[in-house]
Amino acid sequence: MKTPAIYQTVFPKLKDTDTVGDAMRRMLDDRVSDLPVVDASGKLIGMFKLDRLYATLLPKAALIGYGIPDLAFVSDTLGQLRGKMRAIEHRPVHEFVVRPVHVIHADTAPLEIVLLLHQGANNIPVVDRDGGLLVGMVSARDLLTALQAGEGK
Repeated sequence: MKTPAIYQTVFPKLKDTDTVGDAMRRMLDDRVSDLPVVDASGKLIGMFKLDRLYATLLPKAALIGYGIPDLAFVSDTLGQLRGKMRAIEHRPVHEFVVRPVHVIHADTAPLEIVLLLHQGANNIPVVDRDGGLLVGMVSARDLLTALQAGEGK
């Protein structure tokens, strides 16, 4: 009997032509904080991450330097922050894509996946070795599900 894969082969993803608004709706619907972005051929081009989106709301001074800056001098209201989000919701997601820190393959050893998740990886893209096609995603939840699948056997 073949051991089931740890990663999901059916998962939410974005096309590089999708908009930020599309991505925000998808993140809310799927309850995720990042999504893989693929080109027309299905090749992974990067990740659309919620923290990158939030960075567009912050003043530049908060994004440079060290430590947590004192933002008491900024008085943006929730309404103003919504306005900033609406100003970018029609932009394509490829403008916000970041290169994934980790990428694995279908044959990556389970222990390597455990290590990456232990070290703080959130969602890890699974790509085909030959063409870079996105074939799956693995998360800490997927690992827990895979670990529980063999319970009682």
